[in-house]
Amino acid sequence: MLIYGSKAKELDNQSIFDKCPNCGNQNCVDIHVVQKYAHVFWIPFFPIGKTGISNCNHCKQVLKLKEMPESFRNAYNNLKKQAKAPVWMFAGLGLVAVLVTIGIISDQQNDAKNRKLIQSPQSGDVFEIKTEDKQYSLFKVGNVNQDTVYIRAHQYETNKFSGLAELKKKGESGYSEVIIPFTKDELKQMLEKGEIIDIDRN
Repeated sequence: MLIYGSKAKELDNQSIFDKCPNCGNQNCVDIHVVQKYAHVFWIPFFPIGKTGISNCNHCKQVLKLKEMPESFRNAYNNLKKQAKAPVWMFAGLGLVAVLVTIGIISDQQNDAKNRKLIQSPQSGDVFEIKTEDKQYSLFKVGNVNQDTVYIRAHQYETNKFSGLAELKKKGESGYSEVIIPFTKDELKQMLEKGEIIDIDRN
């Protein structure tokens, strides 16, 4: 369940000399600048706009921005120009940026690992395969003889990448007894085309 919404935080306030339109007293009204921000799971993501209120310390009248007299709004606009959203209100965006960067680096490292492993396949290597019809399955390396790699294909496919974990749990019994020969160049091409999406080596 995704919990999201918006909250508000006061950025600044200032007392003004103008009369309160309700009680007529002077020098008793405060103008407040309030910053709204979006949050997801209570983590601030980004600011979504400022608003303001006025309150009279004498009669306690509170006015929203659209209810303020023009002089109050002018005071609010001047104060608003100086009030900046704090950095912590961008925490969610910063977190997303960090996670995306970590994901990119992790993918690059995994790609480099796979390019290295495909150069010298070993008995027991398991190739995670994506088929032309967008199914997922496994190849397991049996023997390697110079440039030829002998593969046993898994007998089952899954329509989800996460389903490969279940195929692996079946162990040796899940693989066909039929041996399929591939050249190392063919396997490299499969990796480059995205047909081999990952390589496990114990």
